[in-house]
Amino acid sequence: MNQNPIVWIIDDDDISKYVMKRYLNQLSVTEVIEFPDSVQPLKFIQDNYNSLDKLPDIIFLDLHMPILNGFDFIKDFQMVAPKIDKKINIVMLTSSINAEDVDQAKTFHEITDYFIKPIKHRDLARIMKVELK
Repeated sequence: MNQNPIVWIIDDDDISKYVMKRYLNQLSVTEVIEFPDSVQPLKFIQDNYNSLDKLPDIIFLDLHMPILNGFDFIKDFQMVAPKIDKKINIVMLTSSINAEDVDQAKTFHEITDYFIKPIKHRDLARIMKVELK
């Protein structure tokens, strides 16, 4: 695992963000940035695609958010991703058990994992070990 990965949590649910940050802290992940929606982080990526040390190693992305949902974020991310010389893993988190959401998520190669909230500590530990090699 990357010694000090940059982790972004993009979620409008404060409780979900709190749980994620707590689990990440237990895994000794210290660089965690949270966003209440996907507009600001998308703009940051678009404006800083050359600043690899500022971009996340992994994004935990909520599916259902106001303004720009998770799938819309991915579609816009795809426009700038070819310019980024860094692999950014995106893990979709959602409270939705809708099979259509799962199927749609499978169409995006940028999404490395898909979990129903709340994510379990063991799943998060596996992601942080495997995804960031």
